[in-house]
Amino acid sequence: MSATDKGREFHHSKRDSFYEEEFIGLETYEERKKDIEVIDIIGSLMQDEDFSLEDESSFTIKKILAFLEKEITEDQYFTEAWLIKGTVLYKTGKYRGSIEAFDSALETIPEVISKENLYLWKKSDNINYKYALKFKALALFKLGGYKEALDALNEILSLYPEDVEIQKYRNMLSTLQDESLIKELNTLPYNSPEASGKGYRDSGKGYRDRQVYEPDKYVKVLEEFNKCLEINPDDADIWSYKGSALYTLGRYEEALEAFDKSLEINPKNENVWSFKGSTLYMLDRPEKALKAFDKALQGNPNRPEAWFNKGSILFELGRYKQSLSAVENTLRINAEDTNALNLKNSILHKLGKDKEPII
Repeated sequence: MSATDKGREFHHSKRDSFYEEEFIGLETYEERKKDIEVIDIIGSLMQDEDFSLEDESSFTIKKILAFLEKEITEDQYFTEAWLIKGTVLYKTGKYRGSIEAFDSALETIPEVISKENLYLWKKSDNINYKYALKFKALALFKLGGYKEALDALNEILSLYPEDVEIQKYRNMLSTLQDESLIKELNTLPYNSPEASGKGYRDSGKGYRDRQVYEPDKYVKVLEEFNKCLEINPDDADIWSYKGSALYTLGRYEEALEAFDKSLEINPKNENVWSFKGSTLYMLDRPEKALKAFDKALQGNPNRPEAWFNKGSILFELGRYKQSLSAVENTLRINAEDTNALNLKNSILHKLGKDKEPII
């Protein structure tokens, strides 16, 4: 919530049971007394979207949801009850349920059907509308539904194009929806044992120097990924993209930390294991790099770049027969892999098995 929105309450519908002295659905004073804790929490949630539920027990959360269900059962068009239900589910990690609740809230809000009634609509329904769509977008984001989340934010911006907070969220999600960028970040490097230092080259032999990409672009991308991780620190994909961007910038220690974080969340991602292997290679930790590539190949034995990179490291370590075996696996997957063919020639030369060049 932006600073200007702090303390802003939902727009109240005609039915205002959360604030009246006599609560609809509570027939006796004893019932009201019993639920007063729930009502206080609901009031706090209505006045401050940043109100935390972390210290509330599961029993209290169930009581809140039960209270809201009773209100909704009595009035399916009770917008605020749906909004609070969605908020409680969102804040307790039940994102799919929260999306359903926010969708139900949106169904109770009249659509804008003409420019003439836009002013009145904004005056009476805009807060609830923006709130429901924003938190629906954030819930979708938590579930990795970047495109759907972006659509929800764009829906808000179609009516409120100057909303800075929503623009911020849109910029983050746009970064995650940039197909060319994500493809670039998922492109695995081929480690060249013949390159000077720990880098890649592109001299017609297929080696890619990832550092030829625009550094300013990746610095900006990192800023957006960091903002994304503030909202969703348990998104393995974003940690992976962050690691790849850091790798591209040559910040290998930081990249390794990001890949490790991604693997803590999802240890079965072969792509991240392969990237981790390349990062360890760049940090001159060959044995650990080999283990990372083995992890990648356990999950998917048909990853040519992992076999090639494993072969490159074994070549540098002087373990030529093992290196040859790894490179043969690369060629099994792609018989025309230029990197692998060049490395195979180098291995055969080291093994004293020189033949006519393969290429």
